[in-house]
Amino acid sequence: MWDLPRYVTLLMGEVPRLTDDECGYGPLGRGYIAHVDVPAEVRAAWERLRAAFPELVREANPAYASRP
Repeated sequence: MWDLPRYVTLLMGEVPRLTDDECGYGPLGRGYIAHVDVPAEVRAAWERLRAAFPELVREANPAYASRP
């Protein structure tokens, strides 16, 4: 099993990635992933975790970004 920091790092990368905006899959992800409505409670929990563990927020790897 992963240690807590690894688990939080993975989790912190998923919420932004699944958010349908300019920072998540947005228009470049259209046709690759179904729209996901991230509940307000999940976004709020993500914000609390980000405040508590700012060093564990995983940035997207631009090498895997969709190309227009």
